[in-house]
Amino acid sequence: KALNDVVESGQHLLALINDILDLSKIEAGRIELQLAAVNVAAVCQASLRLVREQAIKKNHRVSLLLPSDSLTIMADERRLKQMLVNLLSNAVKFTPDGGEIGLEVCVRESQAEICFAVRDTGIGIRPELQSRLFQPFAQLDSALNRQFGGTGLGLALVRRLAELHGGHVHVQSAPNEGSCFTIVVPL
Repeated sequence: KALNDVVESGQHLLALINDILDLSKIEAGRIELQLAAVNVAAVCQASLRLVREQAIKKNHRVSLLLPSDSLTIMADERRLKQMLVNLLSNAVKFTPDGGEIGLEVCVRESQAEICFAVRDTGIGIRPELQSRLFQPFAQLDSALNRQFGGTGLGLALVRRLAELHGGHVHVQSAPNEGSCFTIVVPL
């Protein structure tokens, strides 16, 4: 148990350091996307696998809805997965035991864009706090930070990475009803 705690703590610190480095590189204009054809189903399934253990521990029902198993887009696969894992991790973290999280992908042909929506039945976010969500190091409620932990970098990274892909991210949320964070990028 002690070794598992050490490993988990080490992984957490490494993730924090990597987030800080990534955000610094983006802010300095020193990050370049490695664009290639990405299988959407594969990257979504891999992202869900990375949070599956956390979701199982909290007895969450997890769903994935895809328009096609063969859909491909031009994107940086590692960065797309990083965005999805950040959103999925938050969904798991802020959803009480027995809740639901889901990843839904849809294509908007008319706008030539694809949407990755991460939904949860978690604690939700008050409307007046939503404008601060995507600011680096912003944490909405110190009591929540003590309860759930975090640095306030994940959503800032998601926003910056979505913008590097030529897209954006937005949120719909209500207290005690859950949240839906949607990444929109060009096809």
